[in-house]
Amino acid sequence: MSICSRRHAGFEASWAGLLVISLLSLALPVASALAANDLNPDIEKMCQGLAVINTELGATAAPGTPMGKRMQTELSLSQAQYGALWSLMKLTSTSTCSSLY
Repeated sequence: MSICSRRHAGFEASWAGLLVISLLSLALPVASALAANDLNPDIEKMCQGLAVINTELGATAAPGTPMGKRMQTELSLSQAQYGALWSLMKLTSTSTCSSLY
């Protein structure tokens, strides 16, 4: 391979790498916005199920409570994972999620 060929191949590789990085930097904000839009309805559905526990049973599925431990087991989550999920639900900007107790 000649020096000219190596330089040309290196230029193409670096140019292609820059193109990929540029496309990713454009796609990531769009993907994260789409993910946020897609996650809210799913999280809202989870919150609705837990709100039924609040209203109909007068109980809470908050982490550390008996119902919370049961939900954690049914979802096969660690205590930390369930706590993080609960926090995410409480921070989701829907009236059902934010009203969980």
